Amino acid sequence: MKYTRKYFKENMPKWKRDKDPILVRIFYRPVSFCLSAWCANHDVNANTVSYFSILIGVLSCALFLIHNYTTNVIAAALINVWLLLDCTDGNLARSYKRQAFGEFADGISSYILVSLLCTTISLSVYYQGGIVINKGNPWIIIVGAFASSSDTLMRLIYQKYKMTERELSDEGVLKIEKDVIKDHAEVSNIKVRIKQELGIGGLLPIAILLAAFFLPWI
Repeated sequence: MKYTRKYFKENMPKWKRDKDPILVRIFYRPVSFCLSAWCANHDVNANTVSYFSILIGVLSCALFLIHNYTTNVIAAALINVWLLLDCTDGNLARSYKRQAFGEFADGISSYILVSLLCTTISLSVYYQGGIVINKGNPWIIIVGAFASSSDTLMRLIYQKYKMTERELSDEGVLKIEKDVIKDHAEVSNIKVRIKQELGIGGLLPIAILLAAFFLPWI
């Protein structure tokens, strides 16, 4: 079977399309359909894409530690590549080949990125500075480290909650009603939408890229 961009586009559920942030819907997702078709036709599975995205994320953060304008722009561009790969592995998992530990591979990719990203960006700003943020201001490092640790902490708390919920359900202590319609309906929740639009899967990657371009004037 020859996989095409159209195949992945047509097999994407409506609820998922509605859930995608605006910029993902306009740019990243359409491009990811083409990349998904290439991966499927070359027998590249979703987990491989996820693990490759981890390398891209770590490389991006490492480049932010090289306090140079050019490397900062490259690092910011790689964050956008990471988001493109994140869309791609989801396309492959849904429409091409679902694999064991797919959610694990996809999850740790974002966990590793968010745990490093804000801290490394803050270190870059600390050493380079700009008009608004003075070079050598230690507060920017504190803010960056707090942002990274807070994001990671909340993800860990949520995962622990879900694991505990599942264990209680398995023991018969708690009854969980799986309501797919309710789960998908949350895309219309304003708080959920704001979180998605402003997060690493939304406007943040392009905002980082723009900031890297204009860093000397920030």
